[in-house]
Amino acid sequence: MLFRSFLTAAMSRLEDPGHRAALQDNLLEEAGQYGAEELSELEAAGIAPAWVEGVPHPELFLRLREALGVTGDTVAEEVVCWRELFLVTLSHGSAAEAVGALGLGTEGVVRDLYRPLLTAAKHAGLHPRARTFLTLHTLVDDHHQASLARIAEDLARTPEGLRDLARGMHKALHLRAAFWDFLLDRALDGRTDRHR
Repeated sequence: MLFRSFLTAAMSRLEDPGHRAALQDNLLEEAGQYGAEELSELEAAGIAPAWVEGVPHPELFLRLREALGVTGDTVAEEVVCWRELFLVTLSHGSAAEAVGALGLGTEGVVRDLYRPLLTAAKHAGLHPRARTFLTLHTLVDDHHQASLARIAEDLARTPEGLRDLARGMHKALHLRAAFWDFLLDRALDGRTDRHR
C-alpha cells in the first residue's frame, strides 16, 4: 500500500495524461497484475506465477518478513519520518520534482539495492516463494524505470524542469541514505561509529 500511495501522489502532480497513463502499469503490478512477459521472466527465475498473480506487493513483503522472522507491527520513528518526508516531496513538489524523486531517486536504484539482499536471502536458504518480493524487484522493474526515464526526459526540456528533477532525485536519495543509516545503526545496535 505504501508504494501505491507514493505512486498515486506522483501521478497527481503530472499534468500530461500520457505521463499518468505510462505509470498506470506500475499501479497494476503493485496490485499483483502482470503481463505475460513479466510472468514468463519471473517463472524463468524460479517464481511460480501463482506466487505473485493477484498478490499485492505489501503481501509479498510480509511473506519475506515472516520468512526472516521479523515480527511485530511497531514502526520506528525514523521509518515514519522517511515515509512522511518522501510523501511530502511527491505531493507538494512540481511534476519534475516528483518524477525526480520517484523515478531517478527511487525506481532507478531499486534493482541495485535489492540485488545484494536477494543474494543474501539465497545464501540464507530462504525458499524462492519467500524471497519473491526481492526477485520481483530485481527483474521486472526495468520497464517502470524506463517509463519514468521517458517522462523525466520530457520534463527536462526546460531549465526549471531539469533543476526540479535533480532536486527531487537528491531529496529521495538523501532520505534513502538516512533510512539505510538508521537500519545499519539498528543492525549494529549502536556499537560502532560509522562516521570515523
